[in-house]
Amino acid sequence: MNFIRKYLLDKKNIHIILTLQVPKADINISEFKGFKIVNCSDILEKYNYRSSVDSDQKKLEYLSEKIIHSEDHILICNTGLSIPEFDTLSEMLKPHQLTINKILIPNESKRKKKLAEGQKAYRDHSRWLHFYPGEIEDIYKAFEAEIQTLKTRYENTGTKILEV
Repeated sequence: MNFIRKYLLDKKNIHIILTLQVPKADINISEFKGFKIVNCSDILEKYNYRSSVDSDQKKLEYLSEKIIHSEDHILICNTGLSIPEFDTLSEMLKPHQLTINKILIPNESKRKKKLAEGQKAYRDHSRWLHFYPGEIEDIYKAFEAEIQTLKTRYENTGTKILEV
């Protein structure tokens, strides 16, 4: 019985960090010593997840399984989750006394750089791309709005939204 109690108490101390459009290459590993750093796609590949066949709910189940069974602090890169999916994952972790501590997002300069790269690619290859004029900017604006919504949504919770 003491082993079970100790195991549950230890699980409360595990830090969970997720990222939104932040690849593993952009993570400064020295800042996250003691964390197991994994790409979301690697987790899903392990479970043979196929987005064309499996539901988004299945994706969340696989991520929660990885988190729940982690013995170390965990940082999952490139989750690609929407705000409702972050909320659902958070609810899936609650029965295990786990919470998402942080969600890392790209900082403003990285977002603007990505916009500039997209605009350049469109200028250089517009005849081959299936984008309408201004779509790159619309995608940028939608992502900016998503970030703002995420910050507002998690403002008064235990989850911090940090730009990296």
